[in-house]
Amino acid sequence: MVYLEKIERGSKTYYYVTKNFRVGNKKWEKIRKYVGDNPPSKEQTKKAVDKIEEEALKKGLAKPASKFIYLRDEEAERLQDLKEVFNRWHGKLTAVERKKYENDFIVRFTYNTNAIEGNRLSLRETSMILTENIIPAGATPNDYNEVINSKDCYGFIKQYKGEFNQRFLLKVHELLTKNTKCKIVGGYRDHEVRISGSEWVPPAHEKVKEEMRKIFQWYYSARKKLHPVELGAVLHNKLVRIHPFADGNGRTSRVIINWILIKNRFPMFYIELKDKIRYYEAIEEGDKGNDEAMVHYVAKVLMGQHTFKSKSV
Repeated sequence: MVYLEKIERGSKTYYYVTKNFRVGNKKWEKIRKYVGDNPPSKEQTKKAVDKIEEEALKKGLAKPASKFIYLRDEEAERLQDLKEVFNRWHGKLTAVERKKYENDFIVRFTYNTNAIEGNRLSLRETSMILTENIIPAGATPNDYNEVINSKDCYGFIKQYKGEFNQRFLLKVHELLTKNTKCKIVGGYRDHEVRISGSEWVPPAHEKVKEEMRKIFQWYYSARKKLHPVELGAVLHNKLVRIHPFADGNGRTSRVIINWILIKNRFPMFYIELKDKIRYYEAIEEGDKGNDEAMVHYVAKVLMGQHTFKSKSV
């Protein structure tokens, strides 16, 4: 994806037309062309793009061989652009602006991830709890605590510097489910479960620890091979297939995706309640062995939620 870069040096502003080319797994080379101190016209942009493509062709970058397992070249390129644009945008925010952005994300993520699982609080009521410390009339203790827990969990994953392991996963689950109806907080289930509306049958509870051990082993191998979006999406599917917890499996898995994203300096995202069916369809494809569907779904939602920060040309 080609995009416009605006660089300020002192009192001057410089505009560049820029494009990233993948040269290896998780490695990129940027080619950019200066187009003046004012936003370029369509003609100037086209000339700059032609020069970029010409230089890329000479360097052998125009059509690099794909090394990603699930993502298409175009998706990987757009995600890389998104990452760079987001970090430039986020880095320029004041402390107040950054706090406002984070608070807004926490509210929207919390509302949607909880609503998908049946929490009855509205977006406005969720905001009242998290930003105004007001308990809405009629809010049940369970619904209220799920909201507070989500904020606590966000604070934890934001500060966590370790790797994906059992202690970390169980802590995430504990933070999300404490003081709720969940019968086993911060621990694996001790009974059989069925997933409502799904034909998939999770493994027997006696097999959960062994299946989770396999997931942790898989992660340490896969993190070196997969794009962060691929890693998060596939790990999400593996967790929901095992359904290791008595409750909170979906919420925990969605937090884990976002932890992987922020660990790799990507923006976080949330799955909207209104998009619940498409999300479940991607999960069902994963149950059939097609994790690619969830990868493409996560990539599409992530890019769709952050396009307002990027100026594509």
